[in-house]
Amino acid sequence: MIRKCFAKINLTLDSLYKRSDGYHEIDTIMVRIGLFDELEIKANDSGDFNYSSNLNSICSVEDNLVYKVWDILKDKTNNPGVDVYLKKNIPLAAGLAGGSTDAAEMIKGLNELWQLNLSKKEMMDIGASIGADIPFFFEDSTSRARGIGEIIDPFKNRLDMKILLVNDGTEISSAEVYKRLDDYGHVENDLIIEKLKNGDHSAIFYFENVMEDVATDLFPHLLDIKSDFLDNNAEVCLISGSGASIFGIFMDDESLENAYIDMKDKYEFVKKVELI
Repeated sequence: MIRKCFAKINLTLDSLYKRSDGYHEIDTIMVRIGLFDELEIKANDSGDFNYSSNLNSICSVEDNLVYKVWDILKDKTNNPGVDVYLKKNIPLAAGLAGGSTDAAEMIKGLNELWQLNLSKKEMMDIGASIGADIPFFFEDSTSRARGIGEIIDPFKNRLDMKILLVNDGTEISSAEVYKRLDDYGHVENDLIIEKLKNGDHSAIFYFENVMEDVATDLFPHLLDIKSDFLDNNAEVCLISGSGASIFGIFMDDESLENAYIDMKDKYEFVKKVELI
């Protein structure tokens, strides 16, 4: 089977406080976008996990989230052997949850391949045990995520947004950004969600990511990319997650296309994306 693993962006991201367990309590609005990795899963007779990818891994196979899914689920079937090929299209360490979406689709894929009959709740719980962003990818709509990201409240987003996504190859450690974070609790997510539900365009002017100041302190050149967006008539531009991907929202297709033409040769990765 081949599964599409869609990336996400954070329309908002707030940190409410640092918890006693060392994690940050967050409140974020996430949406999937039409950028995806491709995960191919085939059964084999060896009983082993065999992994390959179009990109060199940034970690050992055992640290790969796709492997961790297999390692958790392998005891639920008599023949756990799989060959996995991952075609990476989502930039790495980019605030787009590429590893998390791959893991979510691996859970869904093995559930189907091995006929495990796991419920969505069971699959989400398995995902949450591996990574906080993973449960989001079991919902099919824009969602608010709280806790450390595992408490998911989906809702209908009626606002059409024209989005350009840029990544210049900068890789940012989420742990490093969280370690430096000291800005808490002021993004108006309740108001934003109501506006999104009503298709109110003014919602975009309330979008905010409290991690931006930390990310741009660590990598000041990201501010130049944001300036480039604004020079190309983006209504709003924002870092996604802990960065370093930046997305701009445009009023119409012509503005989006003009920005794309101007920016596509300046940065490593520039893509027009749809919300899905």
